Amino acid sequence: MFSRSFTRIISTSARRFKSTKGGSEGATAASKGAFADKERAVEGQWAHLKDAEKIKLLREQLAKHEKTTEQLKKTVEDLSKSIGKK
Repeated sequence: MFSRSFTRIISTSARRFKSTKGGSEGATAASKGAFADKERAVEGQWAHLKDAEKIKLLREQLAKHEKTTEQLKKTVEDLSKSIGKK
């Protein structure tokens, strides 16, 4: 008796949380109307700002690496000159 009711509870719970192919995932993005348009615009604006922040950070890192590269090139040239003089 106990095992039968336990099995029934598990199967009922499994059906409740089962994913369906025709679900409502992305329903907001697919729906039409003023709210959906505004939501898409806000999400697009947020994504644009995040991308701009990433680009700014990457440009700063690039400038730092370029400066380091120039210093290393100068060091290599100086070492090459000192070796060539000997």
